[in-house]
Amino acid sequence: MLYPLVLIALAAAPLALLARLPGRDRIAWGLALIPLTIFGLTLAQAGPVWEGGQVVERIAWVPALGLDLSFTLDGLSLLFALIITGIGTLIVGYAGHYLGTDSGLGRFLAYLMLFMGAMLGLVLAGNVLTMFVFWELTSVTSYLLIGYKHDYADARRGALHSLLVTGGGGLALLVGLLLLGQAAGSYELSAILAAGDALRTQALYPAAVILILLGCFTKSAQIPFHFWLPGAMQAPTPASAFLHSATMVKAGVYLMARLSPALGGTMLWDVTLAVVGGATMTFAAIVAMRQFDLKAMLAYTTISMLGALTMQIGLGGKYGAEGVATNILAHALYKSALFMLAGVIDHECGTRDLRRLGGLRAYMPQTMVITALALLSFGGIPVMFGFVAKELMLEAALETDLGPMLSVLAVAAIAVTAVAYLVTGWRLFSNVFLGGRSMAAMQQHITDPAPGMLIGPGVPAVLSLIIPLAFLGPISGLIAPASAAIYGKAIEVKLALWHGVNPALLVSLGAIAVGAALARFGEQLAGLRGWPAWSRGDMIFDRLIERTLAGATALTRAIQEGRLRRYILLTMLAMLVFVGVPFASFGLGEIRFDLDPQLQFYEVLAAALIPIGVIATINARTRLGAIIAVGVVGAMVSLLFVLFSAPDLALTQLLIEVLSTVFLLLVFSVLPVRFESFSANWVRRRDAIIAMAVGVLMGGLVLAAATNDAFAPLAPYFLENSLEKGKGANVVNVILVDFRGFDTLGEITVLFIALLGIYGLLRLRQGKGDATPERVTTAEPAAEPVDTQR
Repeated sequence: MLYPLVLIALAAAPLALLARLPGRDRIAWGLALIPLTIFGLTLAQAGPVWEGGQVVERIAWVPALGLDLSFTLDGLSLLFALIITGIGTLIVGYAGHYLGTDSGLGRFLAYLMLFMGAMLGLVLAGNVLTMFVFWELTSVTSYLLIGYKHDYADARRGALHSLLVTGGGGLALLVGLLLLGQAAGSYELSAILAAGDALRTQALYPAAVILILLGCFTKSAQIPFHFWLPGAMQAPTPASAFLHSATMVKAGVYLMARLSPALGGTMLWDVTLAVVGGATMTFAAIVAMRQFDLKAMLAYTTISMLGALTMQIGLGGKYGAEGVATNILAHALYKSALFMLAGVIDHECGTRDLRRLGGLRAYMPQTMVITALALLSFGGIPVMFGFVAKELMLEAALETDLGPMLSVLAVAAIAVTAVAYLVTGWRLFSNVFLGGRSMAAMQQHITDPAPGMLIGPGVPAVLSLIIPLAFLGPISGLIAPASAAIYGKAIEVKLALWHGVNPALLVSLGAIAVGAALARFGEQLAGLRGWPAWSRGDMIFDRLIERTLAGATALTRAIQEGRLRRYILLTMLAMLVFVGVPFASFGLGEIRFDLDPQLQFYEVLAAALIPIGVIATINARTRLGAIIAVGVVGAMVSLLFVLFSAPDLALTQLLIEVLSTVFLLLVFSVLPVRFESFSANWVRRRDAIIAMAVGVLMGGLVLAAATNDAFAPLAPYFLENSLEKGKGANVVNVILVDFRGFDTLGEITVLFIALLGIYGLLRLRQGKGDATPERVTTAEPAAEPVDTQR
């Protein structure tokens, strides 16, 4: 069963609070058994996937709408699920050492478990709406992880950028998925993938593709939405290693790869992904080469690899599918290791600044060896798994069907990126481990951390070496079904270190040679003047947020000026614009005037007294007269309820009328007897016109609803089922308690919250003491003008 995999991770979140107890490092490794168990359970169900099939599971969710909570395990979801749980196991144990002195470790691990469950749900979802629920949950949980150190302004800013950008993209994605499901006639992924040929010819296809790509580009930090990911590095290093190298940021890549068989094959899809991905890959690689903060350097290289994966999906073809699957795994291994190693260095030295580090080979030899292995794979050096993945990327660029120009540009982008990776990797290694004794080493005693802290980065770094040397066969068995899911049909995958001398190998070796030559000038390249600061995007985004908030503040000040009349006026005008105009344009035809109500004289008399009471209220010159006139309106409404068989509503209306009259008399007893006019004649005429327009609109809406026969009336259903299903003869009561029970519960909850607010205000007033006569006297004139306006 698949859904227990998600439930285990979500349900384990409260257990993570145990990490608040002493012995946090041991507790964390104990909690790491949870994702390890999910890893094993996932493998146990992978038998059909190895044979080219899939595991499908459906649970009824909203049967009335034909929606199921469906989960699917195929090659692509299996690859991601194993990465999520495998890397997650190491991250949880590593976090126990990295945050061992942090009292909030339990809260952090709880967030991490929730995120793991959300990410598992996303990749296992077999329904696009189910997937979207988990998609948004990953945004929320990553916001909590990024803003974990909420006392720091930069952490709050990074979390806010992440939430706003990915959340905004999520809204676009939702609309795109709804259009896609509408076009395919189903929200099931299997049905959407099967309808690929038909989808690409439909009118909804361009809009759906653009909206879905907006959601994917924001999630996977593609240009121009790349800026949020470096800001998210304010999260603790375990979160960075998990979210932004192995899992969350690849969610957009996952969805593009998943939908590629259905939406790919058009210029809109293929060229957009190839161009945006290639630009992101090259730009971020060059920016990474110029960073001095370890995590910033790794963050930009993550953006670069996300661009590379996006580009490969756009390039398409057999090698494109193989390259995406292989690079996803290779990147998860070496980048999670590098992030954790950056955390090790920061933890032991107290800094991540390359300018304050150096000479650590004498103090941290084990850390140096693990870092070297991860960097060799990162740089695509032969015999490392990163080299195998880079070869497939080059093959995809060389064999693409998008034309020779795009092929050449893609190869050039990969070569430039490979050179930048080598320069970046050498800068990192040489500035941290080589050279003279660092400032950090001179200020404190530095050694390799405890073995438990090196297991996390050590395992993926070592795997990056031993997989290509001994396990390419089994890994090919994992990559093959994942590649088939991306390609849209079964393909044979045989990963190998040596494919002979071919153009891909020559480009790869050429990039290594150029990178090695430029590596010695790494610091000079880092010091070159480059793009202006605004090119990062975060400054533009901050200005946009500031302008939006300033505009909202100005609008609020213009509207919320403290006068009730103003609020009512604007509300009614908004109703006339947003409801009245569409109704006048499209709804008047729904009104039928051929009704024969057969009203009795006393019914007509009761209805006629209501507008008479309203006119009397408007023209009343004393407060008591206005109260009596309003009471006539309420009494006639109650009488109409009685005449039309709604005695319970009549009783409620009368109760409200009595209470309102009593309250009004109590309040008006301290005000002048007569009204005073504070409004000009033109203001009253304007208000009268607006009031009549709103009255006509509401009357038209009620008449249109009452005479519309497009939908079957609900009353017969309630009358037939009230006694049988609700066990009550009073239909209204049964509707409130049973058929609309949650709605009623919500209304009661709102009233209870309001009661708590009133109680709190009264307590606050009592705490400040009773008002003195002087305060009451000075308050009355200020209240008079507002209360006397009609």
